Amino acid sequence: MDGQTYVQGKMRPLKSNKRRNRKSNKNNRSSTEKVSFIIQNKNFLIELWQLLFFSSTSIFLILIFLNQAWKPISFDQTKIIGLSGITKNDIKITTSIFYPKNLLELNPKEIESYLTKKLPIKGISVSRKFFPPEIHLNILEREPIAFATKVFPERIEKGMIDIEGSWIPLQFVNKKKQSKIKLSIENWNPNKKKAIIQIIKNRFLFQSPLQKIKINPLQEISLKTEHFDLVLLGTGTDRLIEQINKLNALQKSLPNLLINTKVTVVDLKDPSKPELKIEKILNHKK
Repeated sequence: MDGQTYVQGKMRPLKSNKRRNRKSNKNNRSSTEKVSFIIQNKNFLIELWQLLFFSSTSIFLILIFLNQAWKPISFDQTKIIGLSGITKNDIKITTSIFYPKNLLELNPKEIESYLTKKLPIKGISVSRKFFPPEIHLNILEREPIAFATKVFPERIEKGMIDIEGSWIPLQFVNKKKQSKIKLSIENWNPNKKKAIIQIIKNRFLFQSPLQKIKINPLQEISLKTEHFDLVLLGTGTDRLIEQINKLNALQKSLPNLLINTKVTVVDLKDPSKPELKIEKILNHKK
């Protein structure tokens, strides 16, 4: 009996500890679940608030965008950079068919294409801005390199061309640029555009500076340089480099070969057999 009592007495504290541990674990689990629930609710509220905030902001911005996008704009809301010879009024007159319209109706590519066709513009970028509503034009004008004339049955039109041989009406060229250009082209026409481009691009090969390119009614090309009044090239420029080299060689040798004479015409239609027309220089003695 004493042994049994002793054993039972020893076992009771162990059961008590297990119960306490179970209760402690239950309490810890309950408190952890409560904390987790609170954190989840808090995160949910934060996410809900963020969603509401960004949604309302987005809706507000969309409403502003639609309001601006559908509001008609005028040319006064057009910003332009890159103009030199072309004026803002030229752009205004040319783009009058596009205004007034709202921003969503305005097509930047359509404006670019139209301006390139109507004005001497080499490159253009058109963009829309909604805040505030504006149209932005970034323009690169054609750079004139020579004066030119076009002959019509009843008139002669004056203008300029660029390095690509494209025609530029004189009214669209800055006066300061005009004063710096010495080269001219007489009787410019599209049929000789390729030949003109080739001559212009090789103009620095001439030892005597090139001053004029002429195209006669028979579509024959001739040149005037500082040293020679008339250099005949023929109807094409297939042998242009050879002709330039021959002309440079003649310029070096002629002063030593010709005395009291002046070369009036250099025929280089066949550069291997150049022909010269000369005249005597008369010395008038008093």
